[in-house]
Amino acid sequence: MRTVVNSFNYIQGETAVAIGKFDGLHIGHDVILKELSACKKRGLTTVLLTFDPSPDVFFYRTNEEELLSRAETEERLRLYDIDIHLILSFTRELAMMSPEEFLEEVLIGRMNVKEIVAGEDVSFGYKGRGNAEFLKSCEARGRVKCHILKKLTVGGVEVSSSMIRSLVLSGDIEKANELLGYKYSFTGVIEEGKHLGRTYGIPTVNFYPEKKKLLPPLGVYFTRSFIGEKSFYSMTNIGTRPSVEGKKGINLESHLIGDAGELYGEKCTVKLYHYTRPEQKFDSVELLVEQLKFDRNYCMQYFGL
Repeated sequence: MRTVVNSFNYIQGETAVAIGKFDGLHIGHDVILKELSACKKRGLTTVLLTFDPSPDVFFYRTNEEELLSRAETEERLRLYDIDIHLILSFTRELAMMSPEEFLEEVLIGRMNVKEIVAGEDVSFGYKGRGNAEFLKSCEARGRVKCHILKKLTVGGVEVSSSMIRSLVLSGDIEKANELLGYKYSFTGVIEEGKHLGRTYGIPTVNFYPEKKKLLPPLGVYFTRSFIGEKSFYSMTNIGTRPSVEGKKGINLESHLIGDAGELYGEKCTVKLYHYTRPEQKFDSVELLVEQLKFDRNYCMQYFGL
């Protein structure tokens, strides 16, 4: 897959295009992307079309935190047989284009689109009027073939990025993971700390999360940590470490179960499985260590270790 920004130069031949925000690449998006990938069987170049910033951020000036960083998004997209991820800068000029103009000038004129894949909540063009009904009318007029896919539901819950955001923010990590189709995670480079955990018999690795990444409630999570070719069951505190003086800001501090060795400077991905308790400040180091040992035992039970 090739990712390009504001360039149509790499698009060759007739195309199938999927349009949307694809925030978080959840199981509902998975259905759309698999449908797009299937278009290759008909000899079409497959293109995922997204916008940066999203229309919501552009119009409402929100600083929406991400379910997936740009790097994480690209990594997950490589799981699909998609030729090109085209990112268009969302500008006022683009926002003012009518759906008809966008279809004729961009999708057909610049991208040679023959088939469009989208969810039933698709929205593009001036005031979002390029919706599912608009695409169906275009298909009826023979302009383009359309695959409009129904919203996915799980246990009566409609799968959406906004629903997953609310689950992450409330600490319901298991349900968020179910709707994502993968484990919600953070990636960073392990930094050297004060070695206090090692002194107390509970050594940890720590790093700072990506700045725009959506944070769950501060507290302790049961996790799995992936470092190079190694993986560890772990328990992770997401927070400010109120019982220990140190660098300011939100930090991920993970105790790895097993012999990890020296890992400073290594890239680490921490996948969240379960939120067990909120972060708290302890009156003494002894009380902190006692709680951490309790957490560790509970973590090992959770993973069946």
